[in-house]
Amino acid sequence: MALDDRKKSILRAIVEGYIQNAEPVGSRSIAKNTDLNLSAATIRNEMGDLEEMGFLVQPHTSAGRIPSSQGFRFYVDSLMERYRMTSTEIQQMRSAMLHKIRELDKIVKDVSAAFSGITNLPTFGMVPTLEYGTIKGIKLVAVDERTVMVIVSDSSGLIKNKLLRLRTPVDEAFLSRITDLLNQNLAGYTRSEINLNRIVEVATALGDNQEILTSVLELVHEAISEIDKREVFMEGATNILRFPEYNDITKIKEILEFFDDKQNIGDFLSTLPAMKEGEVKVLIGDETELPQLKNNSVVLSTYKAGPDLTGIIGVVGPTRMDYARTVSGVGFFAKQLGEMLSHRLESGTDWTNEKGDDNLE
Repeated sequence: MALDDRKKSILRAIVEGYIQNAEPVGSRSIAKNTDLNLSAATIRNEMGDLEEMGFLVQPHTSAGRIPSSQGFRFYVDSLMERYRMTSTEIQQMRSAMLHKIRELDKIVKDVSAAFSGITNLPTFGMVPTLEYGTIKGIKLVAVDERTVMVIVSDSSGLIKNKLLRLRTPVDEAFLSRITDLLNQNLAGYTRSEINLNRIVEVATALGDNQEILTSVLELVHEAISEIDKREVFMEGATNILRFPEYNDITKIKEILEFFDDKQNIGDFLSTLPAMKEGEVKVLIGDETELPQLKNNSVVLSTYKAGPDLTGIIGVVGPTRMDYARTVSGVGFFAKQLGEMLSHRLESGTDWTNEKGDDNLE
């Protein structure tokens, strides 16, 4: 049975009323607060039909109705009007993103945190990687005479820092020479080409100071392995507690435990089908295929920082979220983040030569 215009209008009123107040919506409320010009009795009959069709649920006898997952899905796909962000909201989002941050993973983390602060929803971001990214540079920096920082960057802009404590002091001249030798032998190769066997070959070719070289190369290999992993950031998890849906301690425990393990989000994102550039995807309730998120919705989008460099940013919240505003916000943030990262990568900034306290984190 297809929905006629009257049923669509009533369903829209119920979804938007429930989103706003987190309470079941009754026929009298719809009759009073909309311009449908229908009696409460007529609206009740239509609500009964919508319930039989699976679009509404009556939580308990004599209560109004709330949307089911099917009802939310129909609203998002067919009834939701496009939300036009205000100039103040756009400026607020842009200002939150335009921090002078050098590292790609730190940019995504800070943007995720900024977005969570604006939306009051838990926000996640997946750092993009190149499937065949090459090592851009390796740098050794003295922290003190017995401590060296090994900095490895790849062509996507990711940087990994590792600290090495030495038994004997080293000077700047030695570190400069080793830095040059490492870049001559490893820079420009893909991460898959720089395996442990190649690192051993490089150590042999470099000759002297084998003990120090071996330790440095082990850290280089460890950093390269970490770059291969797609990092996921989860920010603002406790924002979920703002919603009355999570007053139940069992629900709170389940969702916070899920957020606490970033591997959960990473595994979830890895199962998603390919998305078109600029597409905003909405997953409602059971559509996430994860038991921990069955009472929640996820809104996400991809962002591109280069031809083959794609990441993901999104939010998690109750099924009763402001979909129109959230979809617009996620789409805007993804677009702005992609443009920011593309600009940085196209500028060819040599991040491994920049100095600052950021590198000591």
